[in-house]
Amino acid sequence: MNTIAITGTNTDIGKTYVACGIVRELKNRGIDVGVFKPFCSGSRNDVEKLISASGVKDTIEEVNPFYFEQPLAPYHALKLEGKNINIKKCFDAFDVLRQRHDLLLIEGAGGIMVPIMNTAAGIYSFLDLFSDLASDIIIVASRDLGTINHSWLSAKTCDEAGLNVFGFVFNDTKPVEEKEPAKSNPEIIELCSGKPVLGIVKYNDKITQWNSIVNKILNSNE
Repeated sequence: MNTIAITGTNTDIGKTYVACGIVRELKNRGIDVGVFKPFCSGSRNDVEKLISASGVKDTIEEVNPFYFEQPLAPYHALKLEGKNINIKKCFDAFDVLRQRHDLLLIEGAGGIMVPIMNTAAGIYSFLDLFSDLASDIIIVASRDLGTINHSWLSAKTCDEAGLNVFGFVFNDTKPVEEKEPAKSNPEIIELCSGKPVLGIVKYNDKITQWNSIVNKILNSNE
């Protein structure tokens, strides 16, 4: 394991928050971890948070080689801006960071099937990117109504592409009452998908779970 990709079941699910928590814990353990968010739209705040959490000296352009002003999927942002993506630039940036750090954490944009570009072979998505980068996957999900479908589909899609999914981190981006369906959704998703619950990060919870989450990630590679 030298590359971990963070994807989500949706946008605004807390991928960056979870990624930063994991990165800080890895750094506290003395692991040289780099960060890579190849595609970013609307704002580079997430990129800046990743750089701050990891403490890397890599430049913002190295961490985020493709930036679009409009907060849209890369495919549509490119189309509106009249630009094309040279995916080799993404692979080259990835190779530089992977060789510079012992472990590289990659954050996607939106979910696993968000389109990046159109090619002669069809639409190239984050699923294709993570496959090309040979990344292990962590899926960030909510505990809200509807999450079973989104979460199971995300895991199943990764399975069918041959990607290894470490498991789910359930992140509460708002206060969640400890009652149904939020109470049972993680357990049901674990059962349906066959992927473990790495942790539940509750809204404004002062008790950190990053130590336990990282233990499960590292142990899953043994």
